Amino acid sequence: MRKMKTKSASSILRITLAALLMVPAILAISTAESAVASPVINVSSGALTPPPPPEPSIQSFATTRERGHIYQAVGAVIPGGGLSAIVNTKTTTYTAMKTLSVDYRLERWTGTAWVTFKTNSNTATKTNLLNATSDWTVMPGYYYRVTSIHTAYDGSTTDTSKHVSGTVLF
Repeated sequence: MRKMKTKSASSILRITLAALLMVPAILAISTAESAVASPVINVSSGALTPPPPPEPSIQSFATTRERGHIYQAVGAVIPGGGLSAIVNTKTTTYTAMKTLSVDYRLERWTGTAWVTFKTNSNTATKTNLLNATSDWTVMPGYYYRVTSIHTAYDGSTTDTSKHVSGTVLF
């Protein structure tokens, strides 16, 4: 009977020792798995990437005419329903220009960088206002923004202004 107690105690000791040796491995696995999931991605939002870092919005509103011809240069991306992204840009000058133009691009955030998704441009002559609009189908789960370059030419000098819109998650 004494042999049985020794074997039982020995078996319990081995099992306990094996379990104690496994605890650090189990804890390491649990920690590693939780570190893989990004706390920045909000699954309920539907985003496939973490949000882009905040960047200062560049808006061009000249307060005096000495700054150039361009008074206002803006662009925006607006959800149009479903997967439609409506891009609007507006260029306004103090007086009518020989030509006004805007080159704009819809950019998608990949999780690490902004990449060009779609591009367009528009030009008008003998005016002080240029509105340009595009309606593009986007991919869901990504952040988008519009970067636009606005140009005014009066016949002798050229003024340009850049604008970067806020971001929108589709």
